[in-house]
Amino acid sequence: MFIFMAVWGNDALSQPYVDPVQVRYTYAFTAQQKNRATPFTHLWAGSDLPIKINKSYLLLSPYFENWQFDSALVLQDGLLPVVKNLTGVKGLVMPVGLMMPLNNPKWSLAINAMIRTNGEQLFADKTYQIGGAGFLSYEKSKGQKLRLGAYINGDFFGLFVMPLLGADWRMDEKNYFFGLLPGRFTWEHKFSKSIYGGITFRALTNSYRLQAGSFLRLDDNQLSAFIDLYPSKNICFTVEPGYGIMRKFRTGYEKRKYDSYKDWGDGPFIKVSAAYRIRLEEKK
Repeated sequence: MFIFMAVWGNDALSQPYVDPVQVRYTYAFTAQQKNRATPFTHLWAGSDLPIKINKSYLLLSPYFENWQFDSALVLQDGLLPVVKNLTGVKGLVMPVGLMMPLNNPKWSLAINAMIRTNGEQLFADKTYQIGGAGFLSYEKSKGQKLRLGAYINGDFFGLFVMPLLGADWRMDEKNYFFGLLPGRFTWEHKFSKSIYGGITFRALTNSYRLQAGSFLRLDDNQLSAFIDLYPSKNICFTVEPGYGIMRKFRTGYEKRKYDSYKDWGDGPFIKVSAAYRIRLEEKK
């Protein structure tokens, strides 16, 4: 699955804000090159719902996603089923995260478990996956934390295990670094009380069950710049242009064995989103 999506619940615990409601839309363009990019759209809608339990936090982070691909350019060979010149897959995910302090006040533990249904049709046979992630945080000094952990998921292409390395690091009043690699890492700069901006890297890996019984694996790596606009304290609109590289389509029936493989094509994209956002530094 998306490494980014896979650790989304933990990701929400490793950033300077939570979004009780967020909707995000991505449109990827065709690139004028030899292996031109496949246009696609991606709709994501989800929520971060933190619940304080004594000194710990329970975080519910359900989300829905829908991918639509332009099959006319590179999928003519039947890599995916074609429906009205578009092919699509979707996912519905329920992560539950818990962040708790340890005996040593400089250390804390975050764990995340999730169940999902991924495929052309939700809740269909063999569309379910179970996974989880966790990391330890070490607070070097106030506002400066280092993180180390691991992610594991029962993907359709096999058991997927990935180490995680991250930080929640405030450089000064205007500059913040946060995230977990390889999933997502962000530099955020505060231009004013109502304008933030920066650069984000995301590594995406996900698998979906197709109606024919095979699976589809998607891989993408995205580097983007973003601007967050706050017309009011808790309303945030984001514009995020970027570029995706090393994109791959792979399909198969058996774990660790791919029957088809295609270069998705590197290319630009634009991402826009709207969120009800609570910035954590304002709560301290």
